Amino acid sequence: MLLIEQLLIPMIIGSSLIVSMFIASIAVIIRKQNIEKKKHMLDHFDSYAGILKYHMERAYDIIHKDQVLIYSLEATGLPDKEFDHAIKSFGRLTIKLLGPMLYKELVYLYGDEQTFMFNITEYFNTQYESDAIRETAIDNLSEEE
Repeated sequence: MLLIEQLLIPMIIGSSLIVSMFIASIAVIIRKQNIEKKKHMLDHFDSYAGILKYHMERAYDIIHKDQVLIYSLEATGLPDKEFDHAIKSFGRLTIKLLGPMLYKELVYLYGDEQTFMFNITEYFNTQYESDAIRETAIDNLSEEE
């Protein structure tokens, strides 16, 4: 019995050490892959930004036509409630157009979902503030007076 214990204990300790080293090796490999992925994404940021912009432009065109255009033609701004609804619709549509794979990649690129969504809403705000149709309608109203 004593002989078995003397042989078994070093085997268990050795096995534990091997398993620990294997787990540590896997962790190092995964960390290295994450670092390489982040580096690749930053090196190709322009491509990712272009993809995102393309989908946001499409989403903005749809939301503008469905929810904003009538206010633009009347040369008025969106009421706050409608504006909030339009931003949320824009965000949801952008995410839907991106699809799950691109969405996850872009969230990873921006660090978290909150930062990514902030960038999407800022795009909507910028586009809304520079609404050429509304500016033209306001100019036309000013000229008529």
